[in-house]
Amino acid sequence: MDLQELEILENEFDLFVALDDEQKIEFLFDAAEIGIEASALKQVSRLVSPMTKKIPIVQTQDFQVGKYRLCVTTTQTELYLNSNSLRVIKKYVNKVINDGLIIKRIESDKTEFDMYKYLRAYKIIGLGNPFCSN
Repeated sequence: MDLQELEILENEFDLFVALDDEQKIEFLFDAAEIGIEASALKQVSRLVSPMTKKIPIVQTQDFQVGKYRLCVTTTQTELYLNSNSLRVIKKYVNKVINDGLIIKRIESDKTEFDMYKYLRAYKIIGLGNPFCSN
């Protein structure tokens, strides 16, 4: 498509006005190369990306360990263990350390979402090699 054949309608023009000079040049170049819709979507995604904040991924699992319960909640950087038995929490911590997870205990207050009596929170520092049981 030639730049002279390019037709910018009202919706695209509103976006075009919101762009700075460099982005306008990029918009026109992309519109000539890949089309107006694709160029508009590219610029809109650039305008919106600083406004969107990243939502942490949270994963929760609940285990039955004998007569006790253990709720394991993980984010990308933290591990929360909630149980009605400290012994179960300590066994789980030893297991993940033996599996190579490097963690450090942090202080955390219990919330209404923590159903069980004991809560322990850990910062996940990294992942190493598992320990050998021999």
